[in-house]
Amino acid sequence: MADTAKLPADSFKPMSADDRAALDSEKIAAPSLTFMQDAWRRLKKNKGAWVSLILLALIFLFAFGSAVVSPHDPNQVHPEYANLPSKIPGIGINGFNGTLVQAGQRIDAYKQARATGAHYLMGTDYLGRDLLSRVLYGTRISLIIALVATLFDLTIGVTYGIFSGWKGGRVDTFMQRVIEIILSIPNLVVIVLLILILKPGMLSIIIAIALTSWTNMARLVRAQTLEIKEQEYILAARTLGESSLKIAFKHLLPNLSSVIIINTMFTIPSAIFFEATLSYIGIGISSPQASLGTLLNDGQKNFQFLPYQMWWPALVLCIIMLAFNLLGDGLRDAFDPRTKE
Repeated sequence: MADTAKLPADSFKPMSADDRAALDSEKIAAPSLTFMQDAWRRLKKNKGAWVSLILLALIFLFAFGSAVVSPHDPNQVHPEYANLPSKIPGIGINGFNGTLVQAGQRIDAYKQARATGAHYLMGTDYLGRDLLSRVLYGTRISLIIALVATLFDLTIGVTYGIFSGWKGGRVDTFMQRVIEIILSIPNLVVIVLLILILKPGMLSIIIAIALTSWTNMARLVRAQTLEIKEQEYILAARTLGESSLKIAFKHLLPNLSSVIIINTMFTIPSAIFFEATLSYIGIGISSPQASLGTLLNDGQKNFQFLPYQMWWPALVLCIIMLAFNLLGDGLRDAFDPRTKE
């Protein structure tokens, strides 16, 4: 048996304080974060996206809680209180104190209508309906249409894109030609054809958006799937015999989550604007139901003399569109690891 080699005693010496300090300086002090935790940290640093997220949360809260927070029935008619301006108690600023200009003179519209005990924060429309209640109700209708349409966008678009990118070859080519055919048909033509079959309303708008809006999501998901399926961990999973369905849920969807979330943030405002456009031109939500589009349509009729009836729904629509776009930009930066902080 060979002799065991022994190191001399002078080969070892105790560490000095400077040596220990040098080792401590090389330690990683920052806590380890998952991808989602790091994305959330990046999002919170983006002030515009963070403020937009808070605004959207408040809008959703008030819109879907309108049955509780609405001061009046949105469809209740009071002809004697028609076209009253905004009146906020304790505010003496013109435009918010219940006064308006008639024949070159500023008068108290509430006193003239003998509504001294009432106040409407956003005023009333031409039938005396509370504009605040109708804006809350209309915002809820617009958000419901956008969310349901986005649900179809996620289910159809993501599934179609993953299947097309995963299969590749002739199947992918055929599926992309189908998308190109759908993209060649204008959305307005689709909604007009649906109106001929169905009556104007939420159902026809949702079906029209669901039939046409998923193509952009499918193309983005398909492009990312073509790239991801060539990665080593996907090849390893296929080598180990995992099924395509399991690979899709376990590997593809988590890596596609950033693309899906970001595109969804841009799909929702597009659906809201599409619904508002249809309702504004008279082929969307019909009266007496309210949406942001119908409120804009009613307000523009009296815009020259009573501009506030159009300002309020236009302001809400602008805030929703701007907030979703800023939040989408923030999510895009948060989910991109190459973004510099």
